[in-house]
Amino acid sequence: MTLTNPNNSNNHTQPVPSQHVTVLVDRCSGCQECVVRCPTGALSMEASTWTAIGEDASCVGCRQCVRTCPFGAIIVQGPLLVSARVSCPTQKPVPLEGNFEETRTGIHSWADALAETNRCLTCPDPTCVRGCPAHNDIPSFIAAIRDGDLDQAQRVLRLTSCLPDICSRVCDQAVQCEGACTWSLAGGTPVAIGALERFITDNSPMPPLEHVSDDGTGLDVAIIGSGPAGIGAAWELAQAGASVSVFEKDDKPGGLPRWGIPDFTLPQTVSARPWDALLASGVTLRCGTEVKPDQLEELVQTYNAVILAHGAGTPVRLSVDGDVLEGVWDSTRFLAEAYSALADHRSLPAFKGRAKLGAVHIPRVLIVGAGNTAMDVARLARRLGASAICVDWMDRRFAPVRPDELKEAAAEGVDIRFSTAIDHLEGLEGRVAVAHLTRTRQDRATQTPRVVSHSPAKEQVDLVVMAMGYRLDPAFASILPAAPVARSHVGLPDRRWQASGLLAARGPAFARNQPVGELALGRESAQARSAVSVANRVWAAGDALTGPATVVEAMAQGRRVAQAILDAHPVRASSQTLKETVS
Repeated sequence: MTLTNPNNSNNHTQPVPSQHVTVLVDRCSGCQECVVRCPTGALSMEASTWTAIGEDASCVGCRQCVRTCPFGAIIVQGPLLVSARVSCPTQKPVPLEGNFEETRTGIHSWADALAETNRCLTCPDPTCVRGCPAHNDIPSFIAAIRDGDLDQAQRVLRLTSCLPDICSRVCDQAVQCEGACTWSLAGGTPVAIGALERFITDNSPMPPLEHVSDDGTGLDVAIIGSGPAGIGAAWELAQAGASVSVFEKDDKPGGLPRWGIPDFTLPQTVSARPWDALLASGVTLRCGTEVKPDQLEELVQTYNAVILAHGAGTPVRLSVDGDVLEGVWDSTRFLAEAYSALADHRSLPAFKGRAKLGAVHIPRVLIVGAGNTAMDVARLARRLGASAICVDWMDRRFAPVRPDELKEAAAEGVDIRFSTAIDHLEGLEGRVAVAHLTRTRQDRATQTPRVVSHSPAKEQVDLVVMAMGYRLDPAFASILPAAPVARSHVGLPDRRWQASGLLAARGPAFARNQPVGELALGRESAQARSAVSVANRVWAAGDALTGPATVVEAMAQGRRVAQAILDAHPVRASSQTLKETVS
């Protein structure tokens, strides 16, 4: 440790060891922010000057002190003293065609799990918890694994999440909990939080839904939608003893995790678990029952509260010449029909195949988009024996897609082309046959890509799938006029957020240079908005409120809405109508 004063020309420093903490005493105010947040006890206070003092031997280089100091009074030099992260490699199914085998592996041994838990610093102010939309107590469940008590780890997770087995598989941890890990914020590789969460749920029996309070006694709540937001709300309400009825338009519950995420990423045996528990607890489920906006008033008169958790399931379609040809599908249709075909061990009817010189024709599928949905479509197409090409007009550097998704798809033979757009589609006898592709250019993330090639290349195709994501159902616009609610924070952040140091890390490399602190704070703002009713005794949660988001965000919002209803304990008033409250 070296105390320095730039105004003192006689100051001399000692040779720098592997870790070296420098405190600029002319800047240090003695606020102790660094001392209380140092995970290794390497900082203390000098009694005579009441300024911070560092102990080089105890410092591991996490730089939490650097991020939390409001005056920039601390400098840490040296490498990050942390062991290598445990590897969870992706496996390629062999053979690929018709194979539903899960490709992402978890941590399989106690030795590896313990090695990974030992990388955790158990930070006094854990930024990983702020990065998690559900605010899972990550240090506590990691400590439970370290103690060899997976049942306790399950109990810790269940305090904040009813989907840990699902979230551990599908969460983009790099821009959430892991991106907010102190090692990531320091420019290193974070603790494998998602893999440890999965280790718990893979190796410890899932506990049933438990009755934890009587706060919901007398409440009768209707939930529209059975996806993550609906699950989160139903779980929280059922635990409190409320009567819950869930209305789902599909013939099975689960929402996007069931129909939109293939088994090779999320096995249906896993995605079905929360609904098995909810039904066992007495929650009423009404599948095949679509609730339209003009039916909401009737629900409001029948139930104490209504929660809109219907998601954002309207596929986005690109408008180009030829988009009405037969064989131009949206991602929802493809995912449903492809899954059904694979489950029945048959070919997709759309793959009729065109014989060429007596040879077997390999169907060619062009997917518009290169995000997570597009990768799922492409990988399903490969499992149906088709070749798959994904095109996206954005530059690879700026595309909001997970690198692991791209790597997995490429390993399975998907041709991924960024800076490429469809100029137009050409048909043959009313069916799409040729896609004309053009090149684009994008110089910065905020810039809209522009076409730079006026000589489109041709690709023969048998099917074109629009997989550019989803948007809100416009039918509910009159009920949710402010949707989608922006996941952004306006004004000065809360003092606790500023002091945590999370906002000081602009864009960690592990988080794909995304501003994890700003993203987390924005999610907090949206979640706070979900607790406010959109009409008298009507709330909204998840994608229905914010537009397409993550599974964990939707689940967390559902729980937040449920808590708001438990706090308000609304009572039916037959004289009030939804029309009156909206106006």
